[in-house]
Amino acid sequence: MKKWGVGWIPGNGRSLFRKTYLVYTHRNERGEVLSYSGRDLLFEQKWLKWIKDGKPEGQELYGGFASRVNEPYFRESLNKYGLVVVEGMNDVIRLEEIRVAAVGITSNKATDTQIQIQTLVRFAQQAANNRITLFPDCDEEGEAGFKDLLWKLAEQRCEVRLAWSSQMFGGKFAQKQPEDTSRDDWNALTSASS
Repeated sequence: MKKWGVGWIPGNGRSLFRKTYLVYTHRNERGEVLSYSGRDLLFEQKWLKWIKDGKPEGQELYGGFASRVNEPYFRESLNKYGLVVVEGMNDVIRLEEIRVAAVGITSNKATDTQIQIQTLVRFAQQAANNRITLFPDCDEEGEAGFKDLLWKLAEQRCEVRLAWSSQMFGGKFAQKQPEDTSRDDWNALTSASS
């Protein structure tokens, strides 16, 4: 938790976090703290309202490379699997525990800025031989958001593959999330696609 800047903040009526939330630190590519966010059960509803209200789109990814580039597993993971893209912060942290380099888009839908201008395509080109592995939540919402992402990344000429879906592998992983992935699950997913 210290490495990732994850912790609990007891909230009160005057704080930004009105209840107790798990708080995540967001860093840029240089490892500088940009912001903090909390795990909010109403996130999807608030996200849709934010988009509907015409707010500017986000651009940073969770788990930027600066703080992890010297980790022993990091380069090996990028060479084997490409840049692994997941939805959330817990997904990124869990995959690091099983030595898979991943970044989170912090939603089931990536913004155009995350895809084109800022990060995913550039990271894939510079660090992962232009390869991206999409690893969505294996539910209807996760798959719907990542279908659009798959199309947009392919239009950018990235080599994109899907780690899993609710239909792949005989439905074995339906309703699972990357944060629930064991080392054995990951090995089964990657050996099946080799």
